[in-house]
Amino acid sequence: AVSIIGSTVTSCSTADGSYDDRNYGGVVYAISSGGVSIIGSTVAGCSAGNAGGVVATRLAGERGGGAVSIIGSNVSGCSAVIGGATFLRDTNLDVTDSTISGCNATRGGAVYVHSGSASLARSTISSCIATEYGGGLYSAGGSTSLSDGALIRGCSAPKGQGSSIFLLAGEVSYTLPAPAGRWLPNARCEVYREACSYPLSEAASRAKQAACLEHRSDCALTESDAIEPSSGKKEAACSRHTDNDKQAACHETVEDPWYCQAPTFVQPCNWNNETGGDPSGLGESLYQLPLLPVNEDFPFACAAGLLGSAIPEYQSSSSCAGRCPERSQCPIEATDEALPCDAGHYCPKGTSVPLPCPAGTYSNATDLAAAGECTDASPGHFATTGSTQQTACAKGSFAAKARSEACELCAPGYFQSAPGQAACFRCAPGKLCPQGSTRELDAQCSPGTYVNVTDADGDPDCLDCPAGSSCAGGGAALAVCSPGTAAKPAQGQCTVCGVGTYQPDSGATGCLECELGTFCPKGSSAQLPATCPAGFYIGNASTTLESLDDCVGCTPGSFCAGGAAQPTACAPGSIAPSANMSACELCPIGRFAASTTACEECEAGTYAASEGLSQCTPCPYPTGSKSSDVTCSICKEGFYLQNASALPEDIFRGPTKHCKTCPPNANCATNTTLETLGVRRDYWRASLFTTEIHKCDASDHCSGSGGSTETSRRLAASGGAGPGCDPGHTGPLCEWCVSDEQYFSRAERGCVDCPTAGRFGVLAGVVVALAGTGFFSYRTLARAEAWDRFRARLDIVESQVGFQPKFKIVVSFYQVVATLGPVYGVRLHEDFTRWTDFMDAISFDLLGLTYPDACIGSMADRLLLAGLWPIASIMLGGAAIACYALAEWLLSGHAGSDLVRSTLRRLLYWAILVAYLVLPSVSRSIFKARQCESFNVDDVTGERRSYLVADLDVLCSADDDEYSGLDAYFWAFFALWPVLVPLAFLVLLLSIRSEVRAQRVRATARASRFLWRDYDVSFVWWEVVDMARKLVLTSGILFVDTEYGARRLLRLQVASILSATYLALLALARPYRNSADLYLACTSNLLLTCSFVSGVGIKLCEEGQWRQTCQDFTGLPSSLAWSAAAVGLTAAMLLASLLVIGGKACAKLPSIRLASTGREPFLELPDQCHFHLFLSHAWGTGQDQTHTIARQLKLLLPQINIWLDVDSLEDISRLEESIQDSAAVLVFLSDGYFRSANCRRELYAALASAKPIIAVREVDKGKGGATVEELKAECHLHCIDESPAGYPAYRGPEEAIARVFAVEPIEWVRLGAYQLETLKAITLRMLGHSRYYWHRGGHALAAGLRVANSGECPPHGFVAQHTLLVSRVNPGARLVAGEVAGASTEGGGALPVAVKEAEAADLAAESQSLLLLLNNQTFCEDKMALASLLVRAREAGCPVVLLWEQDPDCGGCPFHIFKERTPLELQLPPHKLFDDLAVPLYRSAELRKVSLRQVLQGMGAKPLPLSQAAGHKLGASLNPCPGVSECEEQS
Repeated sequence: AVSIIGSTVTSCSTADGSYDDRNYGGVVYAISSGGVSIIGSTVAGCSAGNAGGVVATRLAGERGGGAVSIIGSNVSGCSAVIGGATFLRDTNLDVTDSTISGCNATRGGAVYVHSGSASLARSTISSCIATEYGGGLYSAGGSTSLSDGALIRGCSAPKGQGSSIFLLAGEVSYTLPAPAGRWLPNARCEVYREACSYPLSEAASRAKQAACLEHRSDCALTESDAIEPSSGKKEAACSRHTDNDKQAACHETVEDPWYCQAPTFVQPCNWNNETGGDPSGLGESLYQLPLLPVNEDFPFACAAGLLGSAIPEYQSSSSCAGRCPERSQCPIEATDEALPCDAGHYCPKGTSVPLPCPAGTYSNATDLAAAGECTDASPGHFATTGSTQQTACAKGSFAAKARSEACELCAPGYFQSAPGQAACFRCAPGKLCPQGSTRELDAQCSPGTYVNVTDADGDPDCLDCPAGSSCAGGGAALAVCSPGTAAKPAQGQCTVCGVGTYQPDSGATGCLECELGTFCPKGSSAQLPATCPAGFYIGNASTTLESLDDCVGCTPGSFCAGGAAQPTACAPGSIAPSANMSACELCPIGRFAASTTACEECEAGTYAASEGLSQCTPCPYPTGSKSSDVTCSICKEGFYLQNASALPEDIFRGPTKHCKTCPPNANCATNTTLETLGVRRDYWRASLFTTEIHKCDASDHCSGSGGSTETSRRLAASGGAGPGCDPGHTGPLCEWCVSDEQYFSRAERGCVDCPTAGRFGVLAGVVVALAGTGFFSYRTLARAEAWDRFRARLDIVESQVGFQPKFKIVVSFYQVVATLGPVYGVRLHEDFTRWTDFMDAISFDLLGLTYPDACIGSMADRLLLAGLWPIASIMLGGAAIACYALAEWLLSGHAGSDLVRSTLRRLLYWAILVAYLVLPSVSRSIFKARQCESFNVDDVTGERRSYLVADLDVLCSADDDEYSGLDAYFWAFFALWPVLVPLAFLVLLLSIRSEVRAQRVRATARASRFLWRDYDVSFVWWEVVDMARKLVLTSGILFVDTEYGARRLLRLQVASILSATYLALLALARPYRNSADLYLACTSNLLLTCSFVSGVGIKLCEEGQWRQTCQDFTGLPSSLAWSAAAVGLTAAMLLASLLVIGGKACAKLPSIRLASTGREPFLELPDQCHFHLFLSHAWGTGQDQTHTIARQLKLLLPQINIWLDVDSLEDISRLEESIQDSAAVLVFLSDGYFRSANCRRELYAALASAKPIIAVREVDKGKGGATVEELKAECHLHCIDESPAGYPAYRGPEEAIARVFAVEPIEWVRLGAYQLETLKAITLRMLGHSRYYWHRGGHALAAGLRVANSGECPPHGFVAQHTLLVSRVNPGARLVAGEVAGASTEGGGALPVAVKEAEAADLAAESQSLLLLLNNQTFCEDKMALASLLVRAREAGCPVVLLWEQDPDCGGCPFHIFKERTPLELQLPPHKLFDDLAVPLYRSAELRKVSLRQVLQGMGAKPLPLSQAAGHKLGASLNPCPGVSECEEQS
């Protein structure tokens, strides 16, 4: 610690120009130290190069300086860069009973508080300077408190702010009392708490309420939530209750201590020590300084005239203790004790400067309060202003009245010889009494002399009369010569001026000669004007006017007053239009003096409100005027008068209130009013009282300001026509026709005649003719042989391309885009109208395309027709379908049960198709009954008039009967189409969802396949989502911004967001089955979003006032450019669709061909057969597989005709007939096949008709697979029907087994290359049973089949020697390796693979691979030996090829078995054995060939062309099963 006690410290300094620790604290620098105390000492002239001219304390790291105390000391003349006396950082400063004066710094002339806390009590900071901020105190943080009369005065900040205090951050507060005579806007520091709000319904609650109010004042002065009431307070609180029960309840509820209410959010001071506050200030009067500089003494001085006080009660406002009391004065600031009023003055209340007693009064008292209390001067005395006593009049003077300001001298002939008299005495005869005489004098002077009293004896002396005066002699006083006379010295009388001379002054010694052009008679005191009449002047310079001929007339532009006056030019604003004028005339109001001879009218735009103006005043902006107007009561060009009835003076006084800027697309000439607003042609407004002007995008008949006022009958009745249309046109934007026989055509941009009613008949005839032609053409082509091939090829292309989803995506896109104009108000440039017609056609709004809406009738008729015509179409189409089905049934002669079901299925499909296609357009037609567009009709009242867009003859108002009458139709059709149709689709799709997922599609699902076939089975309902999107974008969006409709951008913005959101939803959900359809749908929504964005550009650029905005913000200069962009985007959708379809259709399709010829096989059908192949399968376990077989065979063999239940089954009772109608039967063997009664019916029918049976077996147990033995056992158990209907001669299960399993069943494998081999095997067996190839001995089929343009796995071989290593502890591997070696020579020109034992080989050698056969004995015996071999092979870099046996009879087992048996070392890095895919090894020759080729491929062999294949039957020479035994697990 440092203590300086009773000492004097001077001239200490650390200033060496640096800013390190050496330059802190001119006397003491405290860091990480104890306290610093300066007590009863004097410190002067000290300085620091950085901070703290006397003391600096700061925190370094976690070390802190001690507290600083300056008590009873004087600090003066100290300086530093910051903190001229003290610098404080993270410590405490206490200045008590001390003074700091004359210090200076850049910031904080006396004290700089960086952080920590500072306290100034009973101390003064004076005359300190900070060149920038804070002459007395600079607060950059922490807290600073001043109290007990602390004062900052006389400080300054010359170049900055805060002469006394600069508060950058932290808290600065002052706790009263302040020094006497000073004040602060303070408040009592207390705790604001929540109100007492206990309910008064119960006694306990009422007692709590009373106690809460009782303790309110105590709670305000404690920061704690509880207080300890003084003794008896609780008793006092409860004693108010006279009722004993209430007193008892009070004692129970009023607890000691009492718990106060919670503090409120806003508090008058920071008392909370948890937030850095100080609770010790509670109850004190406290002022918290805002973050603003203080540029005057602090605390603030009470103003002069106000009485200050040392009592805090009188220091809380600028009024201090009030005005200075009367009879006293408070002459300076901070007066805390009133002074007596000055003598000779009076002091009313609030006096800072005493007021003097008025002249004529006096007072020597010091307690006067008003002027009336001053004493009046008595007669014979006077008193000047502020006199303390009256003064007696001197001899020779008098004061006749009381309250005299001064005495008067006795007049000549009077004298007064005594002082203090109220009157003078008359002189005796023969005596001389000059002015102010004190006695009578004896006098007898000769002429030319005068008497004067100059001697001390008071006797008169005769003196010579001075020049310019006359002296009559005797006792007469000298007389000054009057004007027109003169006198030389010692003259007894003055001489009169002669003719031609004059004397204007008194006391002159001679006369002056008259100037030329003037006239001076005898005794003239001035040069007199000549006698020329007004309008003339003396032309000759002479002293007299001898003749009027000497007068000359004034010229125009000047005037002559007459006499000797010369011509005078007219003053500005006046004229002399003719000669000889005696005065100029002022120009009248409305005119100005353009010259001195004529007034001219004020030009338009200026005014002259008064006479005599030399120029007109320009009208105030933006008013104007007409010529010669006296005020500005019209609006200038470019503005219009909003209220034509406004008074001229109101317009002149408030020009901007009445004159408004001309709206866009209007012409505002001078003197334009709202009613006379000039509207350009091709623009329209709803009334003469609106500035809302609209461009006529669709009509060429908007005449602007002129035009016809014709209107339709209904519009005329409603007052809703609007001006500005050519004859024959009316309504909003002139898009309605006056005549009921016409309709407005957007294509013609005007009204055209309605077509005749016969047009409907013509259209109906065309439709019937086209339908009939199509029907008969179809029936004719169906009989042609080439038709079946064409249909088959078309089916293949359709299955490859998928026309339906692409058709739906394209149609949906254009149905939405077609609404850009009618719904979103986007008008393509007129150069693209044909493209608009194309999009309208795709929208399927058949009613709108065939007949104009306005020609049909009323809006109710149109709404009724729009809602019913699709139903009529469904019914007419249904009738045609029923008739066709009936005719087909009658001609075929089939049983009748199929007719109803097949017809209903077709009807359902037709209804779904029609509803899907027309739903957006029909919904939009329905919503037209609510699609209104409003127009402003009165700017002043804000009134708007709303029209039905579909029928501009109807006002959207409850007062319009026709509009109100649409409600019933609208809600009925709204429920039917936009609500019930999607809901019906959703219910339908949900009802068939389980069938679709299980792939057991029945009649209803097949009839509704238009809705779900394109989507993944998990998203069969997605069509309803897409339908909802279309409905929102084409119809629902009409409810957005109904007031302004399509004229604003809001709908386009909402549509853009919806389209972008749906695009993101598509990308995330991926609902489409085909990825190409998903990409096309995403492209569609991307282009749709871009189209809406282009619509924004078109709307920005279509209005003239927005064209510059269009260029600046969009980069495209006009709506034509944006229209081209929109058309390009919509055309891009069509192009993208065509490219996808064309690319799919033109792609080379895979096809099965004869290996011997390279041609497609010939598919012959026996007589009476229509199907090449009948697919028999169990629905539960074989439906998916048979559908794949049928689809792939149709792709590979376009001519094949396959019977499949989902496509061909119409009546389950006719299964046997379908078998008879097929050339061969494919029996798909899966678990449960022989348990199915229908499968057995199909099998029996095939046995009865001796149909060739092709058995295909599912091998995957997880997909319903079964072994041959399991299938035979199932057949033995279930194929025991006696004399079945389809085969009465059936001999039992042995016959079925013998026929089905006569040839090894083909194994069904889904993997790409394996699946192709399975399909080739099926096709080969089917062709082998064909009569065409049977009669040719099967030579064409000997070389087998190949698949062109497919992923068929070709033969592989090595051109250099390659070795395949096998392990002796890998059972079966040696035998399979031999098969691989044989397969390596399948292609011509390849070297055979050498097989060696791995244990004896060099694993690091090149051109070798290790074969690991995975079967049920792998890793059983010698497990560690095999694992060691594999580790060494991996480490040596020898590739390991995994081959997984699939057939359980040959040791096949699930893959997880291998992972369980394999040592963990091989499965973990770095070996990771199973990271390579294992090649599946099948038993059948067809599939085994693919497995061996893939093994060679994994060894690094190169593919060989199929033409190089050796052609031998690969599977015939190989052992299909290595013959291994079951693995016995070791303990």
